[in-house]
Amino acid sequence: MNTGFTPTPLANCTADTRAVIEGTAGFWYRFYNGPKGKFQFGTQYSYVTRQTWSGITPTSAPSGAPEGLDGMVFTSFRYYLP
Repeated sequence: MNTGFTPTPLANCTADTRAVIEGTAGFWYRFYNGPKGKFQFGTQYSYVTRQTWSGITPTSAPSGAPEGLDGMVFTSFRYYLP
């Protein structure tokens, strides 16, 4: 009987990682800066890719080595006390 979390290997992507690449772009916009404090809004986009070693492609894969891609968007609203 299993009573806790038991991590297991991934079923569909068991290849060894060759490279993890990330690119990030973002900005902050300060729309109020005065005697009552400071208000800021920020946003960021991040793109991550995981590449594996070639030569281990399963016969069921369309082409190339397994690869993972993820695009993420983050937002933030901040208030700084005076």
